Amino acid sequence: MLQLLCFVAQLAVVAATAHQDAPPSHAGCFVSNGTTMLAVKLTYDGYLFDIPGGRTDGHEPAQRTAERETFEESGYQVSIGELLATVRGGFNIYKCYLQDSIPHKGPDHEVSLVKWMDASEIEGHLQHHEWRFQDDQARFYLDWLQGNNGQHRRLLVA
Repeated sequence: MLQLLCFVAQLAVVAATAHQDAPPSHAGCFVSNGTTMLAVKLTYDGYLFDIPGGRTDGHEPAQRTAERETFEESGYQVSIGELLATVRGGFNIYKCYLQDSIPHKGPDHEVSLVKWMDASEIEGHLQHHEWRFQDDQARFYLDWLQGNNGQHRRLLVA
């Protein structure tokens, strides 16, 4: 019984801190819609694919950065879920959820293409080295799309 109470107490602490605002940080969103994920093709850095995300304004919480950058780059409004990973230089990747099924605007000047990719497209772009940050964060997208969040949750890649 005592072990059960300790476990419940630990869950309460996790739940209480899970939705607190993170300090300002660069951040992005992993957005899935059934069997596809949202990707953007950048107009810089070799025209590679990435998830929507970017730099903090220095004052907003990381969750707000992820939300704002996703809207700016893709036109989709999202709500922020759990932190999936923190990678290179403290970039936070959140699980995000679509608020509407259609974008509210076109992509900004940093993006040449907004695309929903299925698992085979993700894998193909990985094989052709067409993902930004290919060797660290991009390898997680296929796992996350297929529902394997636990293996990489809150993984820190230095």
